[in-house]
Amino acid sequence: MAASPDAPDEIESRVTELLDATIARGICSAAAAAAGDQTGQRVWWRGRTRSVPDAGVPIEPRTPFDLASLTKPMATAAVAMALVSERRLSLDDRAARWLPVDGAVTIAHLLGHAAGYPAHLELFHRIWAGDLGGATDRRAALTTMAMATPLERAPGVAATYSDLGFITLGALLERAAGASLAELTTRLVAEPLGLADAGFVDLLGPRRALAAPPPATELDAVRGLVAGEVHDENCHAGGGIAGHAGLFAPLGDVAAFARAMAGAPDHGAGRIDAAVAETCFTSSAAPGTSWRLGWDTPSPQPGVSHAGDAWPRQHAVGHLGFTGTSLWIDWARGRWAVLLTNRVHPSRTRPEAALIKDVRRAFGDLAWALCERGL
Repeated sequence: MAASPDAPDEIESRVTELLDATIARGICSAAAAAAGDQTGQRVWWRGRTRSVPDAGVPIEPRTPFDLASLTKPMATAAVAMALVSERRLSLDDRAARWLPVDGAVTIAHLLGHAAGYPAHLELFHRIWAGDLGGATDRRAALTTMAMATPLERAPGVAATYSDLGFITLGALLERAAGASLAELTTRLVAEPLGLADAGFVDLLGPRRALAAPPPATELDAVRGLVAGEVHDENCHAGGGIAGHAGLFAPLGDVAAFARAMAGAPDHGAGRIDAAVAETCFTSSAAPGTSWRLGWDTPSPQPGVSHAGDAWPRQHAVGHLGFTGTSLWIDWARGRWAVLLTNRVHPSRTRPEAALIKDVRRAFGDLAWALCERGL
């Protein structure tokens, strides 16, 4: 019998066509995607590691993408959730217990972008110029500069998405747990969830071997073609390990994390308790914000959300990454969707790079249709 237009195999073909068209239009050179629930999944990977100075090599299942701000939920927030689950931290703990910051800032404020930090500061210019602000190394300089940034508003008043808060949170977790964020991510998140290849690329020490050639990001006037080291300038200046960016992982690891988080409020995930997961997915650190603790939520306005219009607005959280990555979960149904690209290659300023929103929305709708029709 012929397949219906909405049968899973037809939807899968439409995902493949979407990724092929995305690459053909020059939005990225590589794209990998996955969607599933607690019972199964479908995966796709298309394209090559770069388009300049040549076409690079075809990507494969273990190709590690620069996840950019997916580092926030997958590393920093997940580590915080694990430490709270183990009662080594509390969401209401004051950050000043470990760091020289405003005494009213809590861990929840930092997770929920409500500590009062400004949206963005280009700290990397100072560090690249050799100004460490009295710190002992580049990593310490980045965290010191972030922590010393004057707050724009009192903690808890409003939420403004800010890397500075997550840089500060990463430093807090390191001091509270007595290990680097990279070590904590491996021990508390990657190993318990079976993420074999996820990790940071340390630019100040021995570099970990990546499982396969990574997709390149930008062709930068200062750094050259960036591949295999973090794209984010502040994280790069700080040595590649920071609370806001720096994590690399292949599709399989991001999908495994998404699947685990989609089931976490029901039965936990690795070292993260179910109650802690539900609290972080449902709580905000300021009034009137879409941000939860370490996660964002889809916009309720039609045609706006990068998750697409089909993805539910209730019991849904996710995150985006500047390099062209995204992750969304529906924890009421245990469903999830992951899209990884290098849309900043070879330049973030290309008009095509901005089209990633359309791709994300289209994939979100197809992923939801696939889950609805059965995997």
